[in-house]
Amino acid sequence: MDGSMFPSGRGGPLQPGAPGDDAWLDALLREDAARQPHIADDGFVVRVLMNMPAPRKPAPRWIVPAATLAGCAIAALFTPAGAWFAGGLLQLLDIRNLSAEQLPVLVPLAVFYGCSFSALRER
Repeated sequence: MDGSMFPSGRGGPLQPGAPGDDAWLDALLREDAARQPHIADDGFVVRVLMNMPAPRKPAPRWIVPAATLAGCAIAALFTPAGAWFAGGLLQLLDIRNLSAEQLPVLVPLAVFYGCSFSALRER
């Protein structure tokens, strides 16, 4: 192999046309597969696949939000920064002190949490 069949960069075979056009790669793989002889494995692949363990059940959906809440609670309770953050958050959420200065913080938080909860519901 002289390396001429591999993508070379600007203007070379790496830029075959439209983005995502992988026809050159498919042709290269088909050509390579045609040159390679079939390797007899005496049923090795089938035996391996038959002895694979059964797929495990996925973790419950509630585990990630519960672990997140637990981690946040531990950080808020046992670190000085957590107490400062919790106090600041309570001040932000206090409706009696609501002002326009708090909107640049509250609006992105609301959007973030709204998107997070909608993503969880779509699963």
